[in-house]
Amino acid sequence: MSVAPLNGPRLLQITDTHLYADPDAVHAGVVPERRFRAVLAALSPWLADAQAILHSGDLVHDGTLAAYQRLHSALGALERPGRVIPGNHDDREALGSVFASGPISAARTLVVGDWTLIGLDSLQPGRVTGALADDELVALDAALAAMTTPWCLIAVHHPPVPVGTPWLDALGLEQPEPLLQRIDADPRIRAVLSGHVHTASSARRHGCRMLTTPATAAQFLAGAERFTTDPGAPGFRWLDLRADGGIDTSVVRVPMD
Repeated sequence: MSVAPLNGPRLLQITDTHLYADPDAVHAGVVPERRFRAVLAALSPWLADAQAILHSGDLVHDGTLAAYQRLHSALGALERPGRVIPGNHDDREALGSVFASGPISAARTLVVGDWTLIGLDSLQPGRVTGALADDELVALDAALAAMTTPWCLIAVHHPPVPVGTPWLDALGLEQPEPLLQRIDADPRIRAVLSGHVHTASSARRHGCRMLTTPATAAQFLAGAERFTTDPGAPGFRWLDLRADGGIDTSVVRVPMD
């Protein structure tokens, strides 16, 4: 696997690991633990140039402390700072307790060079769809007001715009307009990074990029009308955050035996 030339501070994004307390558990026809470990191994050559890690939600599938603790240990071994945000399968309390502090945590923001990463919590307990509560929007406003960098990334598990897969688009971020209004009004926000859809997508809204990333667990078939898995390989995304506000990015797939 070749590593792209560095063009600005590099952020690595993984998402939708869906781990269980039992590392041999099966989800959607695959063993999430096995795929996660394969992606971690593939990340190794990229870490030399990476400044930070983002996990964009659905850290675990069963809400267990054991699964969160195992993930925390694995991410900590990467020896890079990072942030995690909850997805619809996460348990907010368990996630918050395990990732309360340390280099990789659930803290709101992380500065990466000339960029600030702001994490948002779109989890609605018991529901697949996401939503941003009023206090999340207030926290976003406060984080934007406190920024000392010229550019910003927002991480939220549920995509705020359609990705072109009908059954997934029906399960995205409810009432995204308050977030989109803030994005439209603030040219410092250059990208929104999401998970949830278990596939890669890329769109633009004015000057802001809307990016989703393949899961490390099972893949979903892009464009499908109803739930359909894709036999494709798991993956991760790299993003080079340029000083001029541009982003160089691509997805790396990790073939499985």
